[in-house]
Amino acid sequence: MSRRSQLEHEVSVAQERIKKAAKDTPKDILKLWEQNLVNLELELNNMVDDEEDNNED
Repeated sequence: MSRRSQLEHEVSVAQERIKKAAKDTPKDILKLWEQNLVNLELELNNMVDDEEDNNED
């Protein structure tokens, strides 16, 4: 699995976790999840073609 595919999957999982979080989920936990999502999205968006090509299995 390429790094791009892995990041896309991780972003999807993180989005679902936030979307399906229980109403009583502590706000600090939600903040951590949201920050993790932002970090994953930034890494994905900042990938260049060379990085993607070099990381394919």
